[in-house]
Amino acid sequence: MTKKICYLINTDWYFELHWLERALAACNSGYEVHVITHFVNDNICKRITSAGLICHNIPLSAQSYNPFLMIRSYFRVRKILDSLKPDVLHCITIKASLIGGLYSKSANKKLVLSFVGLGRVFSFDKVPFKWLRSGVVCFYKYIFRNRNIRLLFEHENDRLDLIKYTDVSFDKTLVINGAGVNTDLFHYTEEKINDVPVILFASRLLWSKGLDDLIKVRESLMEEGMYCRIDVAGIVTDKDNDAIPLSKVEKWHAEGKINWLGQSDNVAALIANANLVVLPSVYPEGIPRILLESSASGRACIAYDSGGCACLIKNGVNGYLIAKKDIPSLKECIKSLLVNPSLRKEMGQKGRTLILEEFSSELVTRKTLELYANLINFPN
Repeated sequence: MTKKICYLINTDWYFELHWLERALAACNSGYEVHVITHFVNDNICKRITSAGLICHNIPLSAQSYNPFLMIRSYFRVRKILDSLKPDVLHCITIKASLIGGLYSKSANKKLVLSFVGLGRVFSFDKVPFKWLRSGVVCFYKYIFRNRNIRLLFEHENDRLDLIKYTDVSFDKTLVINGAGVNTDLFHYTEEKINDVPVILFASRLLWSKGLDDLIKVRESLMEEGMYCRIDVAGIVTDKDNDAIPLSKVEKWHAEGKINWLGQSDNVAALIANANLVVLPSVYPEGIPRILLESSASGRACIAYDSGGCACLIKNGVNGYLIAKKDIPSLKECIKSLLVNPSLRKEMGQKGRTLILEEFSSELVTRKTLELYANLINFPN
């Protein structure tokens, strides 16, 4: 009988961007693959369905903390899972992990919980987040008693932090570096010779991703007579208190502070046109995809030491890693690379090598499929 893998996740675009490749690999390995999420984009649903996956749409809000909506979502998910009877349920993001974790604990199902960064609940210290963190930790402790559970992390720091919060057994945890990057699609390219050097910033448009820090650095460099262009591509995020309003982004573009490109379907081309990639994010990252893809393409990268960035960016080797909000150091590192193309090239080549050795999609996919097989074969 065909084994079933079911993914439960908050948002359709996030699944397509970060998980579709692994889900397709599972499908190609003989699994029947289902995706339960809030499909707000019909085109995404059509693309996933045409690729051979089976989609289930539920109203699951990524930003809402309303407990009644959470309870409603739980029962809708439970109804779907009761009918599917998956061999492995793979939950991604906190809300999906709570819903899927509670279901799997009661139904005695094999469960994978993915932590792509621990999220704002575990990283921000404002009172509402502290309350939420206490509640989430209590739920996690209950869910983690499931002997059929595996916790999957993108980097070691998150694993150690969650073990500290919950006392979960180390044996139930696993680290697979990053989300994987397709090294054929993101292949090594020589830098273009641009009259004005191009810095690429590609991310969700959140204040915590650091675009305003990068703009400040560019303005300071211009005062010294050093010119560069910031190409900005990203996803506009609605209903998020951390979101940069689109009107603000368009104002920066009109003022010449950035070159706003909108949401791009060809990030490889954006990277190929860039001389340097910078992500001054204080967000609790996993390992940011833009840094993985840029390193694979042979671009030096600069990032704040946030989340799993340190797992990829080796300071002074394939880029620079800077303390969060240290804008003077951010400026000096950008400046040093803008004026030194040979150093950029050397760092880019080392980044490409690191990706091939530790972060390729081939490696990540193989380890993920091994996880599914081992969990399915693990005795109840």
